[in-house]
Amino acid sequence: MKRSLSKVLSITFDNGIENTKHEELGVPTFFCDPYSSWQKGGVENVNKAIRQFILKGSDIANYSDRYIARIEKILNQRPRKSLNYRTPCEVMEKHHLFTINKKPEIALRG
Repeated sequence: MKRSLSKVLSITFDNGIENTKHEELGVPTFFCDPYSSWQKGGVENVNKAIRQFILKGSDIANYSDRYIARIEKILNQRPRKSLNYRTPCEVMEKHHLFTINKKPEIALRG
């Protein structure tokens, strides 16, 4: 079953191969021009937050899964202006987007 993305008017992606199934989302999708980070503000904001823990150019393989999970937890419990100062976890919970042992139909990556 394809889940509808209600209230989403469009989505802008990087030009990576991870976005090949963009048509399955059912909303207009756009792709950023190369080296145009301002075209994907949400992704860049998250990247900036991650850089507080992992410096740009670092090899992610040098970090433990436990450390990465800790970063995820911190960032997912941090209120965001774009979410009306709610946390990503609060929004996910409100919309029943947490699942147990179930892979999402479409993996969105920034």
